[in-house]
Amino acid sequence: MEDTNKKIANILKMTEDERYDYFIRKVTDFEEIWGLSDDGWALLGDDNGNQILPLWPEKEFAKLCAIDQWKDYKPESIELDNFIEKWIPGMINDKTLVNIFLTPDAKGTVINPNDLYSDLQEELEQYE
Repeated sequence: MEDTNKKIANILKMTEDERYDYFIRKVTDFEEIWGLSDDGWALLGDDNGNQILPLWPEKEFAKLCAIDQWKDYKPESIELDNFIEKWIPGMINDKTLVNIFLTPDAKGTVINPNDLYSDLQEELEQYE
């Protein structure tokens, strides 16, 4: 347990860009993405009226953000293939952005689904 807590603490110290890279590597390796759900997915908004879906590479990191307005939300996994085939086209259609690896103390990387798709595909090609 102590090793797990130390690993989490070290990852939380990463920069936004490092956490984004960690997310891409982790989700392509384990083929799952984590969000927060409670009769619908946790969403953020921005000053331009965009909806933003926060996503995490592991259950533990999603759970850390189940606070405040999301205190009743639970981590839920999304299979990577399903995310790529269904979620990304849906987010593009709905003009929903993605927030990668938000933490309780740091904002994540906000990215459009097309760019996320490209980064995931590029990483997945290394596994073929």
